[in-house]
Amino acid sequence: MTERTTDRVDPLDFPGAAQLLAAGEVPPPAPVAVTAAREAVARAAAAEVTVVPLRTTRVPRRGGLLVAAAAVAAIAAGAVVYPVLDVGGEPAATASASTFLDDMAAVAADAPATHAPYWKVRVETVNQDDGKRTDTTFFDRVGRIWSVDADGTVHEPPMGEEGKVKKWPVGKKWLTWPELDKLPTDEKALAALFPKDANSRSQQVVIMLEDSPASPELRAALFRLLADTPGMKLIGDVRDSKGRAGVGVEITAEAGFSTGPGKGVKYWTTDRYIVAPDTGLLLETTHKIRGQDIPADRDTWLEVGPADRVG
Repeated sequence: MTERTTDRVDPLDFPGAAQLLAAGEVPPPAPVAVTAAREAVARAAAAEVTVVPLRTTRVPRRGGLLVAAAAVAAIAAGAVVYPVLDVGGEPAATASASTFLDDMAAVAADAPATHAPYWKVRVETVNQDDGKRTDTTFFDRVGRIWSVDADGTVHEPPMGEEGKVKKWPVGKKWLTWPELDKLPTDEKALAALFPKDANSRSQQVVIMLEDSPASPELRAALFRLLADTPGMKLIGDVRDSKGRAGVGVEITAEAGFSTGPGKGVKYWTTDRYIVAPDTGLLLETTHKIRGQDIPADRDTWLEVGPADRVG
């Protein structure tokens, strides 16, 4: 279609419009409410047509707009959550979580690409094994790792067999920075490289989103994989342990370990990811074993990005 119609329908031509205008202005909804509301509008519009092809936009009839408006109001009040289904029939990410993560894919895709020779990561880690510590590392495109002490002392990468190379898990492989650049950015092609189990897949995806130098296109594809993860739940506006504002999503899954042939222990874990909605960067990730009176393991990502030099 190359032309736009000039015929417009007055959106306030319905009973009660005058009262609505007289009520005055209200504060704008939170970003999470807007994200969820967009999904509600799309679903209400789709309900007005008999056949809905996948990823096809339809113009709803006027009655559908009123239904959508009611849905928006309900979601803004926190009263509605719409489930979606993955192709296997399992409950997938809630509609609001899925939409938010898709939005983060768009944010990630718009980020500038980097040609810097180094990548810097500063992370605060809290867990039962190591207590609390802050690590600052740099690595180059070959994968060599420099560590930096709190006083600024730089430790050069060890040589020979003692040398460490920074890698990230993708399926059964561990990939270097140059190998990440060769990964497909098509969602289906990328998903085929990760574990088929949704929980294992999401864990590897998050590891890469946490601190890898993935290209904007690859980060966008990774967020789309998370958006399709069954059981992902939107928590909403939260703050990390440093007080930084973000949006939280979390997933609860069964885990376990073997205690011998034919024996094992099963338990449930909840992983929470706090994302900065303006950049798509992960601010903090936590891992909590359900039913245990111990604090969650925590990684707070203080600085992740390109660097021109070490130190």
